Amino acid sequence: MPDYFVRPYDVLFFRGNKSFHFGEWFTEGVFPPYPSTFQGFIRSKMLHDGEYFDLNGRLKPGVNAEDIVGNDERLSVSITGPYLMDRGANEIYFKTPEDLFGTMKGCNIYYSAFPGKYIPLESDQDFITACPNIPKEKPDNLYPPDYISMKALLSYRLSLRDIKMDGINPCLSEDRVGISLNTAGLRSGNRTVEKTKFYVTNYNRLQNNYGFYCSVNTELKEGSLKLGSESHLANVEKLNTVNRLKETLTISRRSLNEQILKTQTFRLVLLQHGVFTDGWLPFPHRIDDGTKRLLLFPDGFKLKLELIFAFTEAHLIISVYSFASNKTDGKQESRRLKRQVSAVPAGSVYMVRIQEGSDTEIVRFIDRFDNEKILYPPYSDMGFNHVMLACGAKINGEGE
Repeated sequence: MPDYFVRPYDVLFFRGNKSFHFGEWFTEGVFPPYPSTFQGFIRSKMLHDGEYFDLNGRLKPGVNAEDIVGNDERLSVSITGPYLMDRGANEIYFKTPEDLFGTMKGCNIYYSAFPGKYIPLESDQDFITACPNIPKEKPDNLYPPDYISMKALLSYRLSLRDIKMDGINPCLSEDRVGISLNTAGLRSGNRTVEKTKFYVTNYNRLQNNYGFYCSVNTELKEGSLKLGSESHLANVEKLNTVNRLKETLTISRRSLNEQILKTQTFRLVLLQHGVFTDGWLPFPHRIDDGTKRLLLFPDGFKLKLELIFAFTEAHLIISVYSFASNKTDGKQESRRLKRQVSAVPAGSVYMVRIQEGSDTEIVRFIDRFDNEKILYPPYSDMGFNHVMLACGAKINGEGE
C-alpha cells in the first residue's frame, strides 16, 4: 500500500454530525478529520486523476462514478489513516491511548494503568471488571498530551511504565466571521446576503511541516485537490515508503508475542475510531452467568478472551457521505438521509486476559489484528477500526 502525505495550503474546517442552523452564531468542526470525511477526498482524487470531470467539475457523460470508487455500501479502495504527520521530522502521530497517566518523576513520563490485582470494580453494569491502577492524586494534571508519536507508541506497546512523551502543537485555531446567503436567491441565481445573519466558524491552521499521513491500496497522482468543508486546496505527495506502519510495528512483533504468551494478557488499542457490530465491543461477546465476567469471542479463532477493563470516552456520532442523497434535482424528499452510526473514539484501550486458547491460536490472533483493521465494510475500508496490540501483565486472582 503506497504512502502519501497530504499538506493543506490554507486553514481547514471539517464538519461533524451537528447541523448548523439559524439561531446559532458559533460552530465548531472536527479535527483531525474522521475517516468518513477523508475517504471522500481520496475517492475524489481517484476520479480527478482519471480525468473523469469536465471543465465545470461535473462527471463527463457516460462516466459511472460507482464503477470507479464504489458507493454507499461498497468502496473500491482501502485506506489507512488519516494520521497527523510532521513531514520535516518524518514522524507520525496518533491519538494518545486513554490508559496513560503521568508520574511524579517528571512531566513527560507516563505509565499504563494496567491493574495488578483483580479487585472488582463496583458499577451499574451487569458484568464485573477489575479496578484499574489509576493515580492516587487527582489525574487532572497527570493526563498526557493529546497526540503520541510513533517512537513513543513503540515504547508503550512493549512496556507499562516510564513511557516518555513530548507534547506537540500541530495546529493553531482561527475564528472567522461569515455571512449567511439568501437561499431563495441562490436558487434563482442571485447571490444575496441575509441581513443580520452573521456567524463565527473555528478553523484549524496546521503548523509548518504538518499534514496528514495515509496509506492507500491504489496509486494516486501527485497534485492538489480541495479538502474539507470549505474546499481549501491541499497537496498530495507520494512518500518513498510502502505501508510504513506495517514495516515499523512488525520489527517489535516477536517481542510482543513473547510477552503476551508469558502473561496471557494484552491491550487492544484503537489507533482510529471504531465502528463495530457489537456496539462498543470489538468482538462478539456474552456475559458468563456464573462469574459475571464479560467474554469476547473473535470470529474465526478458538479463543475465549475476558475483558478486564476498558478506557474510553463517550461515543462519537459518525455521519457518512452518501452518493444517493447528493443530488441537485430538487427531489431531496425521495432521497435517503446520510447514515449515522456510533463510533468508539480513537485512543480507547481494551485490557484483555486470555482465558482459553493455544499458543498457536494466540500468535495467529496477534498476526491478524496487530496493526490491522477489525473488518466491518465499508467502515473498515474507509479507515475506521485500525487497531494495535500492546503487552499486558500478570493479573493476580480476584480479591488478592
